[in-house]
Amino acid sequence: MKIALIVLAAGLSRRFRQQAGEHKLLADLNGKPVLQRTLEQAAASGLDLFVVTRPDAAALKALCSQATLVLCDSGGLGESIAAGVKASRDYDGWLIALGDMPFVTPESYRAVSAALADAPIVRPWIDGRPGHPVGFQHPCYPMLSTLQGDAGPQAAVKSLAVRLPLQDRGCLCDIDLPADLQLIKEFS
Repeated sequence: MKIALIVLAAGLSRRFRQQAGEHKLLADLNGKPVLQRTLEQAAASGLDLFVVTRPDAAALKALCSQATLVLCDSGGLGESIAAGVKASRDYDGWLIALGDMPFVTPESYRAVSAALADAPIVRPWIDGRPGHPVGFQHPCYPMLSTLQGDAGPQAAVKSLAVRLPLQDRGCLCDIDLPADLQLIKEFS
């Protein structure tokens, strides 16, 4: 199966900006921006990499040299997913990943991708908790490509996803607030 790895990086980072004055994906994490760390891990998976970001996000776009850029003036998560899936419509499936999750390992991306051979939707489970990325087979295209606003595919994921047990705690760690950078630094 040919799977596209779509990293979502089109959010406005309002909560993080209010506290730190900068976009969370540009925040320093051990000497590199958060998004750069995320993309390095994603690219190491060997999957075809797409990044959904805003047309005016020059600093984020500059970090995406290893990816196909999908520009989207996104009104929310759903619109970002739809844009990424439409841009890679010829693939057999997709992994939807979040730009603020820099510790997901390449092995986890590959494991979720491989599990799509046997299930229409795959979600990693770590220590009894759902994680990311979430994988979708091509038959999910009509649902994914029509998402709008901030509504993602939660209902389908909740009812149809196969749970893939993984040990990668990076599948659970995202950065929403400046304090998360400190917690994650301790984690890494």
